[in-house]
Amino acid sequence: MEENNMLIQHIQTLQADLENCRKHVEDYEAILESSFDGILITDGQANVLMVNEAYERLTGIKIEEIMGKNMRDMLDPTYMPNSVVLLVLEQKKTVTMPHFTRNAKSITVTGNPVFNEKGEIYRVITNVRDTTELNNLRQELLRAQAMENIYQQLEKARTSGEGEGIIAISDGMKAVLAMALKVSPVDATVLILGESGVGKEVIAKYIHQHSSRSQGPYITVNCGAIPEQLLESELFGYVGGAFTGANRTGKAGLFEAADKGTLFLDEIGELPLNLQVKTLRALENREIMRVGSTKPVPVDVRILTATNRDLEQMVDSRLFRADLFYRLNVIRLVVPPLRERTEDIVPLSIYFLNYFNKLYHQNKKLDMEVLNELEKYPWPGNVRELKNSIEQMVVLGLDDLLHIGDLPWYKDQERQMHQPLVKVSGIIPLKEAVEETEKQLLENALKRYHTSRQISRVIGIDQSTVVRKLNKYGLQAD
Repeated sequence: MEENNMLIQHIQTLQADLENCRKHVEDYEAILESSFDGILITDGQANVLMVNEAYERLTGIKIEEIMGKNMRDMLDPTYMPNSVVLLVLEQKKTVTMPHFTRNAKSITVTGNPVFNEKGEIYRVITNVRDTTELNNLRQELLRAQAMENIYQQLEKARTSGEGEGIIAISDGMKAVLAMALKVSPVDATVLILGESGVGKEVIAKYIHQHSSRSQGPYITVNCGAIPEQLLESELFGYVGGAFTGANRTGKAGLFEAADKGTLFLDEIGELPLNLQVKTLRALENREIMRVGSTKPVPVDVRILTATNRDLEQMVDSRLFRADLFYRLNVIRLVVPPLRERTEDIVPLSIYFLNYFNKLYHQNKKLDMEVLNELEKYPWPGNVRELKNSIEQMVVLGLDDLLHIGDLPWYKDQERQMHQPLVKVSGIIPLKEAVEETEKQLLENALKRYHTSRQISRVIGIDQSTVVRKLNKYGLQAD
């Protein structure tokens, strides 16, 4: 009887111990399932013993797929070329590695070994953490820091004496402005050279604003925009009855209108030969002769000129008078094209963005990728093209944050990318055909875009998927 009682008591103790064990297991399972991070536990031979739901959510591998399996059997060349569990067993230490999952998530996987009393690994605890959000936050921080630096540069350019509307971060543009400032106080004739759209007129106005004539008139005339038959009367004026339709009292020309100030002759290379003689006389004698008059009119005018043409070659070709060229070429300023002063592109973009936001009552901002693309674009139309592009984006952009798709040339490039059709000339396994098409598509994208983020926008897949496929085909983005 006593033995029976002892046996019953022993059984009850075992039941209590089993119940306690069960509760502990339930507690451990509850702890594992409550973890936001994925957790996978294997034994010392890499057999999976336990896995929580977060692991399934983060990796895209279902629990039933992996539970009870050996991690060696889970290796896959596409989404799991290696396993942190196997690395831990091999290296006998904690291992951390980045990883892209089946569903193209960016995760960090850490495996920790657990040793028994013999110093052998009998458990490996794997922790999986989603780093996509952390990477996004890091990128946003980097963008914010970059934008702050850009605005600081813009403010520095504005407050260092370059004048409203002139942004000079590059050494080349700073040198031009320094020279312009140096020649501003004197009345020497200045010839401003540079491609169309670089801002030659802005430099001319800057010289006038910093000259002793700044309170006088500033007159601009585009020699190529006025018909030749009208240009003489516009520049020099005419007396009453000088020609049919002329004002009976006559009219003063632009030379007279600019008296005590500055006359800027833009596109001077377009000036007809017959007017070049008269212009030279005005510069030499500081007097002009109205059309139809024999009486000279004294003028006190400073002449600034500009052209995008090669005047020396025009002189050789007898399209431009040598004596006038040498008279104009007293001080020469060469404004570099925008593609040669890339440091100015982003500050100028922000300047124009602020200007057009105010003009059109908008609050648009430029995505960092847009700024990167603006810096890479060759700008054949120079600053004028940049200004027009920013205006177009402000007016047509649908969102307050302007993306790479809002760039004026983006749609054309995208259309060109999709023009070639996939042509199948033979029969190959479908998997190989898909891989070859993927590779060629990525190679084409890399010719036009330099970052995985840009490529992901263009071809319509996640950035992490782009990175994984680039690695797969041995390609590399910036």
